[in-house]
Amino acid sequence: METKIIKGDFVKDKIFEEVKSEITFLRETYKTAPGIAFIGFSCVPLAKYNIPLHVQLARSMGMNVTTKIMDNEVTEEELFAQIDDLNKDDDINAIVLLQPLPDHLCPIRIVNRIDPLKEVEGFHPVNMMGTMIPEIGASRYPMCLPTALFEMCHEADVHFQKNQEWVFVVDDGFFSNTLTKMIVRAAASRAVPDDCPVTFVNKDSAKLVEHCKRADILVVVTKTPEYIQPDWLKPGVCIIDIYSNLVKEVPSKNDPSKLVPIIRGGVRADSVNHIAGAILPIPGGLMTVVMAILFRNTVSAFKNKVENVI
Repeated sequence: METKIIKGDFVKDKIFEEVKSEITFLRETYKTAPGIAFIGFSCVPLAKYNIPLHVQLARSMGMNVTTKIMDNEVTEEELFAQIDDLNKDDDINAIVLLQPLPDHLCPIRIVNRIDPLKEVEGFHPVNMMGTMIPEIGASRYPMCLPTALFEMCHEADVHFQKNQEWVFVVDDGFFSNTLTKMIVRAAASRAVPDDCPVTFVNKDSAKLVEHCKRADILVVVTKTPEYIQPDWLKPGVCIIDIYSNLVKEVPSKNDPSKLVPIIRGGVRADSVNHIAGAILPIPGGLMTVVMAILFRNTVSAFKNKVENVI
C-alpha cells in the first residue's frame, strides 16, 4: 500500500490567485485595499522565518501590511495598548497574533482583546463559539485551520467515513493552555463528522500507544519532532500532522552565507510509508493554505466594513 501524500500546493495557489484578483478589483473600486496587521515576538523559534513569510505573502497579494514586533518582555498592559490602537485604526481590517506567545503572557486574554470583527483566524472566543455552535451565527469567518484541512483533503480525494475513530495526540502544554485547547476542540468540531468517535489523549499518557492503534484518523499536535512511531499505527490510518518544529538551521545550498530552517512535525513521513493510507505531513503546505484562507478572510473583513459604511 503506497501512502498518499496530502499536499497543499494546488489549494494554496488557487486561493492566492483568487485573493490577489479580488484585491486588485477592490483597489480599483475603492481606491484602497485590505489592511492587515501582524503582531509577532522575536523569541519564537520560527519567528525570523514565519513573520517575514506572512508579510511577504500579504504584500504580494496587494494588501496594506503593518507589522508589530514586540519585545519579549512586553507586559500585558503594553500589548493591550498596541492591540487597542489597531482595533481603532480604520485602515486595519485584520489583526493576526502570531503564535506562540512568550510564556509570561496569557494567550486567551490577548486574543480576547482583539476586536472579533478583525480577528480573522477564528481564535477569538466569540468566533470559536460561533464555529462550535453555528446556529447562533456568531462566527464572521470560517476558522482557518479546519477549513484548510477540509480543502486539502477534498483536493487530494481523501474523504472521511462514518464511524471512523479520530484520535488527537496533544502535548500537555497544549492541554494546559486554554487558547490552544479551545482551538483544537473548535477545529475538531468542524473537521470531524458528527457520527465519529473522538478521543483527545495527552502525548505522555501511559495509554497513548493503545489509542494510536485504534485510530482511523490520527491528528498529531506536538512540539516533540517525529514522536509517533510506525509500530503504534493502525494499517491504513490517515495522519494529520499539525505543529511545525524548528529542528535546526543549515546553510542554504544556493547561498551558504544564509541559513534555512529544517522543520519537522510529530510524525516522520517516510517512516509510515506503506503503513498509513494517507498523511498530511509537516512540512507539506498546511500552514501556507492556512495563510491563504486567512487572507481570504481578511478580504471578507474589508468588504464587510465597506458595505456597512455604505
